[in-house]
Amino acid sequence: MTPIVYDAFTRVMAGGYREADYVGMPTLFQRFFGRPETGGRTIYSPNANILEIEIKRAYQKMAALVPRNAIGKFIGDTHADGTLGIGTTFARKYPLIQEELPLDSEQLLSRVIGEEGPYDNWDQTTRLRTLARLGYVELMRRILRLQEFLAGQSLLLGKQSCRAVGTPGTDDYDWRRNSSNTAALTHGWANALGVPLTDLDTACDQLVFAGKGDTNFIAVFGGNAMKAFLANTQVSTNFANKLYFELLRFSLDFTPNGFLAELVAAGAKAFGRLKTPKGYEITVLTYPAMYEAANGAATKFFNDDYAFVCSSNARCDRYFGPPQRLPITPTEQMMMMERFGMSPDTLPLPANVPAGILNPGMYYTDSYDSPDRQHTLLRIQGGPVYPTVQTDAFYTMTNAGSAS
Repeated sequence: MTPIVYDAFTRVMAGGYREADYVGMPTLFQRFFGRPETGGRTIYSPNANILEIEIKRAYQKMAALVPRNAIGKFIGDTHADGTLGIGTTFARKYPLIQEELPLDSEQLLSRVIGEEGPYDNWDQTTRLRTLARLGYVELMRRILRLQEFLAGQSLLLGKQSCRAVGTPGTDDYDWRRNSSNTAALTHGWANALGVPLTDLDTACDQLVFAGKGDTNFIAVFGGNAMKAFLANTQVSTNFANKLYFELLRFSLDFTPNGFLAELVAAGAKAFGRLKTPKGYEITVLTYPAMYEAANGAATKFFNDDYAFVCSSNARCDRYFGPPQRLPITPTEQMMMMERFGMSPDTLPLPANVPAGILNPGMYYTDSYDSPDRQHTLLRIQGGPVYPTVQTDAFYTMTNAGSAS
C-alpha cells in the first residue's frame, strides 16, 4: 500500500482514547451486600445522622430431660419465657465521603478530549458540560474504590472504618464477629507443616456452628495463599490419590452460575470446586483487583496472604447516610441543569459497573462557585455503611499464604 501524502497544512486528528472508560470497576465485596434473595436490605437515610445497630444472637442448645412430676426449670441462660439469645446494641455516626474536583475558566479556552480536531472549536458551554460529565464520573470511580475497601473490611474483619481509611478502631463500626472467626494459623500453607485442608475444615465447622447458615460455601484465596495451596503436600497427596482425585476440580473451563457468576462479573477469578476431608463443598475464587494507594503503590483489595471462607447466602445489608450541606434549592437544581446539562438527581455513572451495585440515590451531587466566579467545584457526598448482619457466617485466615 502506498502511503498517502498530505500537504503541510492538512491535519488529521486521531480519535481520542480515555483509558478510564475501559478499565473495569472491581466490586466483588460490594456484591455481597443488599441482596434481596438473602434478605439483605438497602436503606437510604437522608435525614438521620446516627446509625443504630442491633444484633440478636441465637442459642443452639437442647431441651432438658427432667424427672416425671417435676416442674420445668431454667437450664443455664436459656429462659422459659422465650427471650433467647444475647443482644448487642450500639450506635455510630454515619461516615462521610466527600470528593471534589475544581474546574477552571481557563480550561474552557483549550481543546478538550472529544473534540474532533483542532478546528472543531467547541464553545465554552459545550466544553464545560463535557468536563463536568467526565469529572463527575471520575469522582464516582474514586468513591466506588473506597466503598469496595470499606465493604472488604466488613467481610474480612467484621469491622468498618467510619472516620478515616485504616484499620478500624474502637470508635468505628464493629459488627461483633465471633473472635474464633478470625484465625492466625499455627503454620501458613507455604510452610512444610501447613495443613490447608484441615484449616478449611476448621473454618467450615465454625461457619456451621457460629454462622448458622447453609453449607454452600465460597472461598477467596489471596495470590500467595493460592500458590501455597496448590504446592502444599497435604493437598497434592490427598487429591493425587486415585480414591480422592475427583474431589478437587480446578479447571480452565469451570463456568460458575448464579451468584458465583455475579462475583466473577464483579472481578473475581473462578478456579473450581473442592470437597474437604469432612465433606464440605467449597467453590474457590481469587480476587487480584488493585487500587492506587496515596503513595502511588499498586495495592490489592484482598491481601495476598488471606484466605476467606463464607456462606454464600449470608445476609448483609447496606446503608447510605445523609449529606453534609444545606438542602439543595430549586434554583441550584436549575443552575446545574443549565450549566452542566444534568440534574443533581441523575448523576452520570461509570461504565463497566455490574448492575445493582450503585444508583444515583446513594449519593448527593452539587457544585459551588468561587467568589470571583472563575472556578467551580464539582462535589459528591455519600455515607456508605456495610453491616455483615449474619456476621459469623464469614471466616478469615490472615496468614494462609505465609511460609512461617
